[in-house]
Amino acid sequence: MGISSIVAQLLNEQRRIDIKSLPSQGLFYKEDFKIWIKKANVEDIIRYEYNYKKSIESIIYRVKKIAKKNIVLSKNYIYEDIKSIDIIYLFFEIVKFTSKKDIKVDYFNTVQGSNDEVTFDNDTFNYLEISNETMFKYDEESREFVIDGFRYSLPCIGIESCLTNFLVKKSNTTGSKKYEEYSYSFIYFLGHKSDINDEEIDNLVEIFNNDISDEDKVKINNIVSDFSDLAKYSLKKDNQVIDISSKIDLEKIWK
Repeated sequence: MGISSIVAQLLNEQRRIDIKSLPSQGLFYKEDFKIWIKKANVEDIIRYEYNYKKSIESIIYRVKKIAKKNIVLSKNYIYEDIKSIDIIYLFFEIVKFTSKKDIKVDYFNTVQGSNDEVTFDNDTFNYLEISNETMFKYDEESREFVIDGFRYSLPCIGIESCLTNFLVKKSNTTGSKKYEEYSYSFIYFLGHKSDINDEEIDNLVEIFNNDISDEDKVKINNIVSDFSDLAKYSLKKDNQVIDISSKIDLEKIWK
């Protein structure tokens, strides 16, 4: 087999993902961030399906496991650098690439007055429309929105995991109740960090909950709220928005 044939075969086993097609719209990744997906192997699919009802693992854990194993990133980047809201979308792309089939979503078409279906892809995904006024506050170099003196970004998978582990540990300590009442909005103002230790989290919890002014808390809440729809997965067809949170059967998604 010649070199050209080997290269062609390798390229066929991976597919480049346009980061602008992700829910984050690529706004929060550096310009040299590139992402490819691979086809999931049969053993991992069988394990995913077998454990679906026979394991205490959460659905999202299984989804992330498949995603992590089948995502390839450009040099100097790791899985933990991916923005957490993009993982489900990437998982769906891996499923489609592996099964060579579209993901269809059933819904009631209010325009036609009958049952219908829509294909999950970047043509139907309901992306958040960011106003021109907000885009003027976008810093191309840092890939953040600079609003009221705060630099907003989306949290990476790594930050989400660090915070989850931190809260699990705190839940087993005296005084853990207070951690249920704290705000953890600081995760949206960490730039491109993908790792954070417990001491840093404790400090940020203290700063964002007790040290900053009430005025700044309002500003932070407003900023986070303005971008909250980025995390909502829905499709759009015939000007109708279709919520897919309970319409895609993750157990049978490989079928």
